[in-house]
Amino acid sequence: MKNNWKKYASLLAALVLLLALPGQAFACTTIYAGGNLTADGSFFFGRSEDYSADYAKLFSAIPAGAHTAGEEYFGCYGFSWTFTHDSYAYTAFCDDNSQGVCPDCGGEHAHTPYQAGGTNEMGLSVTATETLGGNEVVSELDPLCDEGIEEAEITTVLLSEAASAQEALQLLTSIYDTVGACGGSGIILADAEEAWYIENVTGTQYLAVKLNADMLFVEPNISILGLVDLDDTENVCASEALIETAVEAGTFVGDAEANVIDFAASYAQAYGGNTLVRLAAGLNYLDAGKNCPAEPAVGDMDPADYTISNLDAEGGIVPVYTKVTADKVLDAQSVIDFYKVSPIGKPGNTETHFFQIGGPGPLGTVEWVAMDNAVFNVFVPYYPMLTESVFGAYEAGCGFAEYAEEEPAEGVYFAAKDGWVVFPEGWESSLYWVYAALSHIAQDDAEAAAQISEAMAALQTEINADWAALQGEVAQAEDAAAAASAGSAAMAEKAYQAALELLAGFGL
Repeated sequence: MKNNWKKYASLLAALVLLLALPGQAFACTTIYAGGNLTADGSFFFGRSEDYSADYAKLFSAIPAGAHTAGEEYFGCYGFSWTFTHDSYAYTAFCDDNSQGVCPDCGGEHAHTPYQAGGTNEMGLSVTATETLGGNEVVSELDPLCDEGIEEAEITTVLLSEAASAQEALQLLTSIYDTVGACGGSGIILADAEEAWYIENVTGTQYLAVKLNADMLFVEPNISILGLVDLDDTENVCASEALIETAVEAGTFVGDAEANVIDFAASYAQAYGGNTLVRLAAGLNYLDAGKNCPAEPAVGDMDPADYTISNLDAEGGIVPVYTKVTADKVLDAQSVIDFYKVSPIGKPGNTETHFFQIGGPGPLGTVEWVAMDNAVFNVFVPYYPMLTESVFGAYEAGCGFAEYAEEEPAEGVYFAAKDGWVVFPEGWESSLYWVYAALSHIAQDDAEAAAQISEAMAALQTEINADWAALQGEVAQAEDAAAAASAGSAAMAEKAYQAALELLAGFGL
């Protein structure tokens, strides 16, 4: 999720303790499935945002003009941006800064810390970001830039400014070209016409590929851009010195004369541990015949089996592809179930979102959202281009949990490694926190976990039926935005009330 090494000092101490809870920081997972692989021809892509258990998020519909033309925006770190026009309306998640202090940088200036995943009124959708890292040698030659754009600011800038995936690609790469990047990442930029996947792992070098209807991939904080011929300029966008920089660093893998680079092998750090476990779990979910080892060691997974390439066996340029396969026709429920696979779904999820794009216009894009641990959860669908407001419990900020070494005398708290995690006052007003409470209960009690899972599965079936009905209502409504906003808010309220009822049954 984040590359926030400049954390607010007092919060950092607490987070170090919280990271001892189940879940792992920087453990986000992305999926992309092209329309030829899905039940209705729409394409799906999404991301679980992971940082730590009990790290609160808000979800909002940001109105048009939240940022004005000429306004200078200062993010969490050294990056600043001057808006070129009044910002578009868009949906997004945000770290909870409701207490007046940014939980990421400690700043009190007006900003939206770590906005993530959303769609703007023009139909641009961004799922950002998967944290990536460069290898030591190339990172020394092309270091990350203190004043470059950080993962925390990408969604804010792109959804405010860009009207299409192509505009977003041009904008983001122009920022990389001029001020560079403060952190490495993998991002999908999409609209009804096209989708691009872009990676950077160092300060100024990047590679992007245009995705197609046959594409399927899983990306769990692992560089997945393999052998790519840069001469395919219609479907590939690369920094000018991409090959040159890797050659100078002595890390280049590919064929410089043929303008071919293996980006992951040339630029990315070595991967192991939880990243490979999530990769194997995702591949096995999509196709049980893969039989990937449950806990692969470094070297057990062949990058050629999951990376993106545009070269055939003879070295000719072909449409970009991976060798990732599915033994099922994919749909929204398939993606929901993907995000319930352990350890993709886990207590460290702060939120999970995925997009379903089936065509142009405001009814062509659906955004599905869940707060906290995706395993014990339901996903609520939205028409993001029509959403004017969201259910209030999404925006009920009440701050962050605290950590206690001794069992507290009061309040709502749960056992954690070497201590106790104490929920903030007013937690029950927040959709994030009520699902965080369910997650804690499920972790501590297998019988409760089964009960919660069963209740959530039944609720998801009910919400899916509500969504099917709402689609017809919105299509016929005189005020489609009002109907869409109210309908999705009603589903979110149903999810909130169901969680409260379960918690009451467990004594909370």
